[in-house]
Amino acid sequence: MQCGAVPDNVASNEGTDMKLSVKPIKRMVYRAWLRSRLENYTRSLHAIAAQRENDFHAERILHRAISATRSKLQSM
Repeated sequence: MQCGAVPDNVASNEGTDMKLSVKPIKRMVYRAWLRSRLENYTRSLHAIAAQRENDFHAERILHRAISATRSKLQSM
């Protein structure tokens, strides 16, 4: 055997090891993708909740303004 030459059985084992290692890599990438989606959904949900809170405060202000205007209108 020459220096640096790899026996046939080692090369075939490397191929088998490569096939076995693809599944964990796929799983790792898929889990990372799922975590990314979850973070995106969570940010969207927080944005919607903040918008609802803003809408609630705006609605309260508007109701106060309507109430005050009706009160002034009735007192005339």
